[in-house]
Amino acid sequence: MKSMSMKRTLIAVLSAIGLAWTANAAAQTETLKIGVVSALSGPGSEWGLAQDGAIKIAAMEANAKGGLKVGGKTYKVEVISYDDQYKAALAVSSATRLIEQDKVKFIVGPMGSAATLAVKPLLEQNKVVAIIGAYSEKALDANTKYSYRGFPTQVEFVGPIVQWLKKNKPDLKSVAQIDPNDETGWFSQKLLKEQYQGAGYKVVSSELFERSVKDFQPVLTRIIATKPDIIELGTTPPGTAGLVIRQARELGFKGQFVKIGGPGVPQIVAAAGKEFAEGLICYAAADATTPSYKGLETQYAKVLKPPMNEFTVYFYDVARMLLDAIQTAGTVDDTEKVRAALDKATPYKGIQGPIRWGGMKAYGVNHQILTPTFIGMIKNGEQVIIGQME
Repeated sequence: MKSMSMKRTLIAVLSAIGLAWTANAAAQTETLKIGVVSALSGPGSEWGLAQDGAIKIAAMEANAKGGLKVGGKTYKVEVISYDDQYKAALAVSSATRLIEQDKVKFIVGPMGSAATLAVKPLLEQNKVVAIIGAYSEKALDANTKYSYRGFPTQVEFVGPIVQWLKKNKPDLKSVAQIDPNDETGWFSQKLLKEQYQGAGYKVVSSELFERSVKDFQPVLTRIIATKPDIIELGTTPPGTAGLVIRQARELGFKGQFVKIGGPGVPQIVAAAGKEFAEGLICYAAADATTPSYKGLETQYAKVLKPPMNEFTVYFYDVARMLLDAIQTAGTVDDTEKVRAALDKATPYKGIQGPIRWGGMKAYGVNHQILTPTFIGMIKNGEQVIIGQME
């Protein structure tokens, strides 16, 4: 009986110790919230989902290692995502909710230029460290402290790609432009027109369209009447670009399509058809044939529905940099310290090569990511890399 009593006592003691240890471990594991405000549906969602997927992969990987170790504590990384549908008003309301209700101090997004410009004052005033998108040059300036652009913009790659075209496609002389009618499209057309004209091309047409448009025959009829050698698709979303290509070919356009804007070859081919998409020359965010890219695609499929857009590569790298900066700063609350750590985070080993902060000359602040980018061509329904820019 005495032995049985001692055994029961020992079990009770061990159970108490186990419960205490479990409670202590639970108490030590806290939550780090990171917000996403981006276009998760509608035109442009291919790029918005890249932002969302990138931080979700980085969070998943950190949590799989037991959590993020910061200042002697362990944090589970939780991602809270809101869809702004590429609209400025929704971006503002979503960012406000993240900051005021969810108490988030770190945000990935927005993606669209208009949305970013509308949200940026909130980010700066509340000292929220943000990994933004936005092609607009206005998204970064000398007064920017807490926003970092997570992908290269047309400022970084338009010139080299236009020069490549001039050298490798010398028979092409004239260009027609088509872009969305918003801050993103306005900036794209302005910059592309300057670069094409500077390289000796004649810009014969510049058209803008509303993002909801599906029937492009009226605008394409006007464009084709100017007899361009190139139709430049600029920042037209991939799925929409595919519609433009299909309808232009059906109207008899035989010239070259070029897209020096956001990537998305699978969506372009799906909307245009393999035959019509053949030969498109485009800016490519990544070489999708590499093992590192394939590995990221596998991770992406665990958090969001494929296909993965190439922009995921950029934002995954910068998401990892952000988490590393939080660890280095030793705080999840003092964003001034995190910002200082993120400033010093580069050079950094990215998926497709070394990346670093730059942009002082163009924007007045070194918050622009600089990374290897590529020139692609659609061949037999797939993107083939035909050039690379450091």
